[in-house]
Amino acid sequence: MIREVNLVVKKLRKGMVRIAILYPSTYSASLSSLAIHSIYYIANSYPEVYAERFTADNSRSLETRSPLKDFDYIISSIHYELDYPKLVSILNKGGVSVLRNSRRSKPLLIVGGPTPMSNPAPLIDIVDAIAVGEVEVLLPTLIEAIIENHGEPSRILEVLPSNGFYIPELGEEARRLWTNDLNTAFYPVKQIQSLSNEPVYGKGFIIETSRGCPRWCRFCIEGRLFKPHRVRSFQTLVKLVEEGLRVNEVSRVIVYSLFYPGSSGELHMLKYLSNRGIKASVPSIRLDLLSDEVLELIHGVGQRTLVAAPENVSSYGEAVLCKFFKRKDHEVTLKQAVDKGFDLKLYFIAGIKGEDFDSIRENVEFIRRISSYARKSGRKISISINPLIPKPKTPFQWIGMIDVARAKKIIKYMKEELGEVVDVRPYDAEYAWAQASIALGDSRLSKLIVEWGLSGGGVSSWKRILNSYDYSTTYVTTGRRFGEKMPWDDIIIGEYVEEAVKAEYIALRKIIKETEVTNS
Repeated sequence: MIREVNLVVKKLRKGMVRIAILYPSTYSASLSSLAIHSIYYIANSYPEVYAERFTADNSRSLETRSPLKDFDYIISSIHYELDYPKLVSILNKGGVSVLRNSRRSKPLLIVGGPTPMSNPAPLIDIVDAIAVGEVEVLLPTLIEAIIENHGEPSRILEVLPSNGFYIPELGEEARRLWTNDLNTAFYPVKQIQSLSNEPVYGKGFIIETSRGCPRWCRFCIEGRLFKPHRVRSFQTLVKLVEEGLRVNEVSRVIVYSLFYPGSSGELHMLKYLSNRGIKASVPSIRLDLLSDEVLELIHGVGQRTLVAAPENVSSYGEAVLCKFFKRKDHEVTLKQAVDKGFDLKLYFIAGIKGEDFDSIRENVEFIRRISSYARKSGRKISISINPLIPKPKTPFQWIGMIDVARAKKIIKYMKEELGEVVDVRPYDAEYAWAQASIALGDSRLSKLIVEWGLSGGGVSSWKRILNSYDYSTTYVTTGRRFGEKMPWDDIIIGEYVEEAVKAEYIALRKIIKETEVTNS
C-alpha cells in the first residue's frame, strides 16, 4: 500500500472538474518528476478542480482509487518516446478509448513534455492537444479554459491559443511559450513525499536552480527546447530550500539543472548548503565548469560520486557534437575529482555517423587512463555507452544514426576492451533504434503506436507491427531529406533554434565522413 504526505485533500462535490494527471512511467519515477509536482499543485489550487495521479504501475488514481474513465480530462507529461505505448496501455486499462476520434471528446487528453513538444506527429491520432512550452505559463491557461467551458470539450480546444498549444484536429502552427522569470514563477515548494516507496533520485526536496542551457551541443534536444538559459537568484534558492526542507520534513536537497554549475547563485547555494551541513545531490556536471573550488563544495554537501558527460573525447567526436573541451582538459579535471575522493559515473556517445575506428579507440584509451588512475586511488568508475539517437530540431534530423549492427559492434568492442577495468553499462542498440524511429516518425506512426501499446510494447512487437504495415524506418539511418517539410515543422521553438539547425547541418555535412567502423 502506498503511503504519502503532502497530498491535496478535497471533498469530491457534484459538478467538480475531475482531472487525471497521468505519468506513463513508474510511480517511483513520478516522485522525481518536477513536472508532475507542478501540475498537481497548480491544478489543485483551483477550488473547482480535483486533480489525481495515475502512473504506469497504478491503474487507479492514487488519491481515491477511481478508474481513469471517471475523469473529465487527462493531462500527461511525457519525457521519453518509449513511454508512448505505456500511455496507450494506461488509457486502455482505464476504460478510455485510445483514439481521440473514438472518445467523443470525453475525457479530453492533453499532453506535454519534451518528446510531444519536439514532434507531435506520432501522437496525432491519440491526443486532443499538445502543450508547447513550460508548465507555469501554460497550465493556468489550460485550467481556466477547462473551467470556463466545462462540458463543452470542443469549445475548450477552440479557445486554447496557438501560442502554447498544438491542436491536431486543426493542424495549425503552434509557438512555444516559456517562463521569463524563474524568480517570480510558481514553484512546488510542497512536494509529494512517499512513506513507502523510494523515488528514483532518492528522498529529498527537489530544487531547480536553472532552466535551459546557453550551449548548442548538436545532439541535445532539451538544450534547444528550453532556451533561453534562465537562473534563479541565490536569494530565491535559499528561500525555496529553507521552506522546502521544512514543509517536506526532509534533510536532503536534490538539484536539477541542465547547465551546472553555470551561475554565481548556484555556487553560492552550494556554499550555503555546505556551511549549513545540508546534504545534496547535484546533477551531471559540466566539466568545463568544474574547478577545484566546485569539487570542494560538492564534496562538502556529501556527494561522493561525480556524474559527468564527456560524450566523446576524440577530435572527430568533439567537432561533430560541438563539445569543444579538449581531451587533455577532461583528463586533468577527472583526475582532480578522483584526488578529491570522488567515484566517477561518465556518459559517452559512441557511434556517430562517419566515426572511424581511430575515434572509438581514442575514447577507449581515454577511459583506460582515467580508470587506471581511479583504481590506484581506490575509486570506482562506471561508464554508460550510448549510440547517438537523432532528435527533431537538431541537425541529426537530417543525418540519422548508425545502423543497429554497427552500434552493436562498437558496444561489443568497447565492452571487450574495457570490461575488466571498468563497469560498462551500454544502452541497448535495438531500443536506441526504436526510440529514433518514433523521435523522427510521422503521423502514420500514431495508429501503429496504438497497436503497439495494446499488444504490450517491446522492441520485437514494434518491429512486427512496422513490418505488418509496411512502414519503412530508413529515415532512422539516412535522416529526413533536407529541404522537405518535417513532421514537426508546425511546432516553432523560437530563440533561433529553427534558423540555427539549418546552418549547423550545412556545417556538419562538411565534417561527417561516411567511413565504416571496424574492429581491426
